[in-house]
Amino acid sequence: MKTLIIIFLFSISLFAKEADFKISYDPNYAPFSYKQDDKAAGLFVDIWKLWAKYNNYTIEFVDGVLWEDAINLVKDKKVDFFLGTEEYNNWMVGSNFFYEIKSSFFALAGNDFKIEKKENLNIGIIGNVYKELMQKNFPNANIKIYEDYIYSINDLKELKIDVIYDDKLAIEFYTVQNNFFYLIKPLNNLILKNKIRTISYDKEKADIFNAGLLKIPTNELLELEKKWILNENERYYPDFKQQINLTKEEKDFLAKNLIKVSVSNSWEPFTFKSENDEAIGISSEYWKLIASKLGLNYKNSFSETFNQQINSIKDKESDLIYSVGETTNRKEFSIFTKEYAKFPISIITKKDENFIENITALNKKKIAVGNNFTAHNIIKNKYPDMDLILVNSVKEGLELVSNNKAYAFIDIQPVLLYNIAKYGFDDLKVSGNTGLDFNIKFMIRGDYSILESILNKAISSISINELNQIISKWDNVQFQTTFNYDLFWKGLFVIFIIILAFINRTLTLKKLNKNLTKIVEEKTKKLNEMNKNLEEMVEKKTGELIQKENILNQQSKMAAMGEMIENIAHQWRQPLSLISTAATGAKLKKDFKQLSDEDFYETMDIINNSAQHLSSTIDDFRNFFNNDKQTTTFDINVPIEKVIYLVSSKLKNREIEIIKNTQEINILGLSNEFIQVLLNILNNALDAFKENNFKEKFIFIDAYKKDNKLILKIKDNAGGIKEDIISRIFEPYFTTKHQSQGTGIGLYMSTEIIKKHMNGNLSVSNKEYTYNNIKCRGAQFKIELPIKE
Repeated sequence: MKTLIIIFLFSISLFAKEADFKISYDPNYAPFSYKQDDKAAGLFVDIWKLWAKYNNYTIEFVDGVLWEDAINLVKDKKVDFFLGTEEYNNWMVGSNFFYEIKSSFFALAGNDFKIEKKENLNIGIIGNVYKELMQKNFPNANIKIYEDYIYSINDLKELKIDVIYDDKLAIEFYTVQNNFFYLIKPLNNLILKNKIRTISYDKEKADIFNAGLLKIPTNELLELEKKWILNENERYYPDFKQQINLTKEEKDFLAKNLIKVSVSNSWEPFTFKSENDEAIGISSEYWKLIASKLGLNYKNSFSETFNQQINSIKDKESDLIYSVGETTNRKEFSIFTKEYAKFPISIITKKDENFIENITALNKKKIAVGNNFTAHNIIKNKYPDMDLILVNSVKEGLELVSNNKAYAFIDIQPVLLYNIAKYGFDDLKVSGNTGLDFNIKFMIRGDYSILESILNKAISSISINELNQIISKWDNVQFQTTFNYDLFWKGLFVIFIIILAFINRTLTLKKLNKNLTKIVEEKTKKLNEMNKNLEEMVEKKTGELIQKENILNQQSKMAAMGEMIENIAHQWRQPLSLISTAATGAKLKKDFKQLSDEDFYETMDIINNSAQHLSSTIDDFRNFFNNDKQTTTFDINVPIEKVIYLVSSKLKNREIEIIKNTQEINILGLSNEFIQVLLNILNNALDAFKENNFKEKFIFIDAYKKDNKLILKIKDNAGGIKEDIISRIFEPYFTTKHQSQGTGIGLYMSTEIIKKHMNGNLSVSNKEYTYNNIKCRGAQFKIELPIKE
């Protein structure tokens, strides 16, 4: 039996497939690469996994232990690649760049340190990447090379070095993860953008990586980056584009061939024929951009139906369709490029239908879908039992739903929204998404494989931001209907009748006015006497109201002060614990006569650093209650960031994630009072999470411009506000909390500040939505303020 087991294990090892490529990585280079649960993790690791997926390769990540050791594994040909850095040694062969990072100096936060004023500068770097750069820019500096961040951070704390120079995101990520972030600050000296390439030892392998990188949709690279880089200002992929490097064979192909393009007459807003017989739409504009970059010659031919387009590719009457989805049956006679855009496949119903969570809710209902459209093929393969009504156009499908001959119509979301607006289907709405996506690609005739490589290179040369500019243009299209002369004459007749009635009424009113003038004069005398009494009463009541509002405002401040004290307590807890521990330890050592000078100074440093942190906390909180009533212009991101910081300890302790999507918008108002409003709203959300213990907790903050107004929405997924009380939450002294926990004036004062002091509006509603495939329900506070031009 033992012999059989040995033979079995030997057989498995004999036939086990070895990885196509081995990639070394630094396990302490977060967020780009690090070790988690004994596996490689990080942004660069995920990019490599995506590269392997789109090229059908198997890869193995090899832990290099330290940065230089991981690099040397490539030099010694023990692995094929190092996952990503700049070329800084002669033996390195770099690929095309696939990412960009910033490098920066970091110093201690508490020091007023200036590099240019420091003599005999001591610089710490990780590995040898930036050694030559430091020697060139600071020839008199003492450069110390570290194997890992922990040693450099410790030496910075102990003042053995003045600064650290390395990748900005990597240092910030490491210090945040290890609770050192408050100790450091970035400097403005020598901030560089560094192109990241994969490193190999020969050009052939670098070329393999370059070819594989072209197959990855840029949109997927951006989604990976969002996972690891939370600050959207630090992200690289929205503007990422590769240089087009065509081979001689590819250039010859473009020079010798006229590309015959099949275009749909009516697949708005992606591609359709204009009144001037030109191809217009999202995909048409994208194709024109591709054609101009490649300098290719092409000719459009329009088709009435999508089936005609497909057959023209199958029969090789056309060379290309530039807006289509990939399906298994189409791959039998054609080739597809990588995707250049992705949109959800959505569901249209009548407006009185409920929200549809997923496509399974459509079982046993009649569903319209375009015949042989990509949405049709995807649904037919995944849900073969669905009762489908096939139509030849989007308009036909919408008409079936509008006339109650079908429950729903399914297609790509932009197509649905565009055609509802174009044809005026006011009784229809998007009721939900199917959970399926439409990946738009170029479809090429089967014998033109070289054209796939050419177009993939061109797609990679167009950034996500360039694509989004084209899409947003077609999101805002306005439609003009034909002039209705019958309605015009009817309207003109109605206006004529109104004019006659107006003339008759005017003559009658002249007679009445003479009598009314006498009556008015008599009544005016009586009103003047009453007004004298009313003025006295109004003045008295106004004084009482102002006094009550001042009392409410003070009570609101006192309630907010309680929240602030709690936040300060959270911020102070850890530093106070450090001070107590350090002082007690020093006292014990002194009692046992074991307190050395080194221990003494180390203890004093700990106490001093903690005290500095406490002082910094007070500086951050002390301006909150400043009674400054001066109206100023400010960017709304400033108070938003300040309030998030003020409640950061609560957010962290309660594991609540803030998802912020804001624009730079300036408004005119009282900054401190606006902070008080935001703080009241966030504290209500935090209290709601406390009462409802959900596993995933989110607070979304969205700010954008609309109709010359700032729209600021703050919503959570804490369950929402009960419908029987939601209309009362802005009333003074109304609260759902115990008297010891709430005064009921925070939201009342918030709406008073927004309406009376900032000429805006504050409202609340319950919202249901889906985020990261999680069904959410919560309260949404909406602030509308005029924007200062």
